[in-house]
Amino acid sequence: MLAGTTAYAQGQQELSEQDQAFLVAAHQNNLAEIASGEAAVDQASTELVRAQGQILITDHTMLDESLRQVADAHGVQLPAEPTAEQQAQLADVTAQQGAAFDQAWTQLQIAAHQAALTLGEQEIQQGTAADVIALAEEAGPVIQKHLTMLQSGDAPAPHGVHAGMGGHAASADGVGMLPWVLAGCGLVVLAVSGAALRRRA
Repeated sequence: MLAGTTAYAQGQQELSEQDQAFLVAAHQNNLAEIASGEAAVDQASTELVRAQGQILITDHTMLDESLRQVADAHGVQLPAEPTAEQQAQLADVTAQQGAAFDQAWTQLQIAAHQAALTLGEQEIQQGTAADVIALAEEAGPVIQKHLTMLQSGDAPAPHGVHAGMGGHAASADGVGMLPWVLAGCGLVVLAVSGAALRRRA
């Protein structure tokens, strides 16, 4: 037991200040993104932003589970909440409604994910613990995916919208089919007119 305790203590000592700082900051980023995702699901005015929010909840929950395991292995105490600044920023966003909320939320997430990428790059370059560096390397593509999604306005197709002919969304009242219906009617008229002319001839 004593030998195991000594080895564990040595493992803790090997964790640099950079590695510890990354674990704490990345964890608080994850908490902030999960809270932001929940706010989007509850408050966004569009299905697009709600879908993006759900993606943040799912992915950052997964990232934080891996981070917690590494932090526990090194005996690093993690905060229970995002930073005060992160909480204040989200409060400013949730104070808004409708399209203003969606726009403010998206801008906040773009800035947060850009900062998270910088944080991860710093850990990869300056970190010393292989397992902590691996966390940054694994999180990078996920965070970049989120950033690209937010900047491009991409997300899974809203629930209930299906592709119509020619790749256009088909509406519930069948407006997407109108050009095809009119074209069909035109062909019928031409056929009838042609038959009448042949009879006269």
